[in-house]
Amino acid sequence: MNRQRFRGLYLQNTGHPLCFSFVTYTPQTRDQMVSCGDLRADDEYFSPVLFDFLLFVSEGILGCPPDASFPFGYDDLAIAASRIRGTGVQHEYLIAVNQVAWNDDKQSVLDRLREILSRASWDGARLSRRDDHQ
Repeated sequence: MNRQRFRGLYLQNTGHPLCFSFVTYTPQTRDQMVSCGDLRADDEYFSPVLFDFLLFVSEGILGCPPDASFPFGYDDLAIAASRIRGTGVQHEYLIAVNQVAWNDDKQSVLDRLREILSRASWDGARLSRRDDHQ
């Protein structure tokens, strides 16, 4: 599994069954995107943080191929809080999973993710070599 494309992303359990601590590079805000012309003022803004989280979980942690169907989507998540990390290049986000439209597939993914994140060999970004293929 190629982890280089997820360099600088970190995910940890928070102790709450539906919340995760997620560190990613600081994305452009809606205001920044509008001011530079990447987004029109009347366009809907989608947070890149939630997309980073979904990609990191599905491909980086669970090892799903990029074209695989994944039961979680953008609307299944919310940013509950955030704070700057270090020099401001990264932010830490409290990502909350909402249980609206919940199903067995989503529960299975959440259970599998929690199991991986609870392993002693999980360092926030990846499993140690001995656990990579378990």
